[in-house]
Amino acid sequence: MDERGNSLSEQVYLALRESIVRGELYPGYRLLVLEIANELGISQAPVREALERLKQEGLIISRHNKGSIVAEIKQEEIEEIYALRELIEWDAVRKSIRLLDEKDFGHLTAIYDGMASAAKKDDLFRFIDLDMDFHGYFFAKSGNQTILHLWQQIAVKLKRFQAITNKIYYPDLLSIAEGHAPLIEVLRTGDEEKIRQLFIQHMKEVWWRMNKDAEGRMRDT
Repeated sequence: MDERGNSLSEQVYLALRESIVRGELYPGYRLLVLEIANELGISQAPVREALERLKQEGLIISRHNKGSIVAEIKQEEIEEIYALRELIEWDAVRKSIRLLDEKDFGHLTAIYDGMASAAKKDDLFRFIDLDMDFHGYFFAKSGNQTILHLWQQIAVKLKRFQAITNKIYYPDLLSIAEGHAPLIEVLRTGDEEKIRQLFIQHMKEVWWRMNKDAEGRMRDT
C-alpha cells in the first residue's frame, strides 16, 4: 500500500492510465506484462490486474499474437461518448440546480481559478483534470451513484481526447478556462432553460471548432 492506501495493482493501473491519457503510451504501443513487472521490480500478478482494468475501460485492447496494446482514439467512439455526455450531464446539472448553495459556488469558483492558473502555466494535464472536476461536480451533487460511475468511466476517454483537441482547436488554455465562468454565473440565476442552453453549447463547442477547422482546410485546397 502507498500513503493513500492504494494497492500495488492500483498504483500500476493509475500510472499506466496516466501515461495513456498523456499520450506517453501512444495508440498501438505494446504493453508486455513481464517487461512492465521487471521495470517496476514487482511480480506479474498486479500488472495483469492493472491491464485487465485498462481493458475494461477500453484504453487497451488485446490483439492475437501481440498481447495488450494501447487503443486508438476513434472519432466515432468519441462522438458517441459526447452524445451520451450531453444526456447524462444535463440530467445531473438539472438535478443539482436547486441544491447549489454558496459553498458549492465557492467550490466551483475555486476549480475555475485553478484552471486559469494551470492555463497560465500551460500545464495541460492539470488543466484537464480540473476541467473534469468541474463537470464531475454535478454528477456527485445530483446524488445518482450509477450516473456518477458512468461519468467516471467516460471521463478517462474524454481526457485523452481533450489532451489533443485543447491544443489544436483552441487559441490557448485560458480561453477554455474562461468559458466556465459564464456557466457559474448562469447557475446562480436558477433559470433552467438558460442553464440548459449554455451547458449544451459549452459541451458542443469542441465539435464546432473542429468542423470550422475542417471547412477552412477544405477551402485552402
